[in-house]
Amino acid sequence: MEPKSILCFGDSNTWGMAPDGSGRLPFETRWPNRLQQILNQRNPNHQPWVVFEQGLNSRTWVMDDPLGAVNYGGDYSCNGRKDLPVILHSCKPLNVVILALGCNDCKSHLHLSPEEITSGAKILIHDVRMSYQCGPRHSNQPPTIILVPPGVIQTTPQSLDWGFKGAHEKSRLLPSLYCNLAEQESVFFFDIQAVAETSPLDGVHFDADQQDSIASGLADLIQAVPS
Repeated sequence: MEPKSILCFGDSNTWGMAPDGSGRLPFETRWPNRLQQILNQRNPNHQPWVVFEQGLNSRTWVMDDPLGAVNYGGDYSCNGRKDLPVILHSCKPLNVVILALGCNDCKSHLHLSPEEITSGAKILIHDVRMSYQCGPRHSNQPPTIILVPPGVIQTTPQSLDWGFKGAHEKSRLLPSLYCNLAEQESVFFFDIQAVAETSPLDGVHFDADQQDSIASGLADLIQAVPS
């Protein structure tokens, strides 16, 4: 039986950056992989799920950020809109696309307001819908879209070093704006701030003990909506 599929498209909190600076959280711990495990454990005799884990450190919605990847020794593009079409077509057919970005857009050198960050989300929602035949197999419909805001960014020496000065208040405003956008665009919204807290170690990333709350909450939502 062919599985139903989920694309998790996000930043370092989708990639699984450990807040203590030790690198990537273990595969079995990270929330996209836990999401797959939970969905399949809940319905062992039904059509299985497969999750495509597509997170990238410093990824933004639509902004080029040459400074972003330098923090990780990288030289790649951080612009999520540039990456999304290729990833959609390489993973299709897709039942669900989770868009979990906005954290890096809060960096002070990008000079974006919460409303402008939310406009970036709107653009990628449109891009998912316009991508040719990326939805479920034997369907002319686009994938179900779930919009996820970043966690609350805390002010720490590490977050300031990464460029997140002033990001605390921006990040706190995003769930309400994302929720309103989701209603306007008829997509689904998952408030990650209601189920998980960023670590006080770096103020940006979710620790291992937060991953299950994120995965379980998303699993509840996915099971409740058509996919």
